[in-house]
Amino acid sequence: MERKLPTTEIQMLDQTQSENFLNRVVSVLGLEEQGSTPQQWTVLVDVLDELLETRSPDQITDQMIQGAWDVTEHLHPSDGSLRY
Repeated sequence: MERKLPTTEIQMLDQTQSENFLNRVVSVLGLEEQGSTPQQWTVLVDVLDELLETRSPDQITDQMIQGAWDVTEHLHPSDGSLRY
């Protein structure tokens, strides 16, 4: 009997979905008013990308978005390494 690993279908967002989600992220975090470093954006995008691998944008709560940003606030400004 052949065993197969379960497959997960990763759904890519279309342009409109991507823009809408990004606009929501910026709105939730108030990024228009506060500055952010390139390292913070990189980490934020990585964390959000991980969330989008298992959820649709509608399933990602504002609290999850805020939690992703909270991680970025622990980055050292000079090199982007995590600080505690």
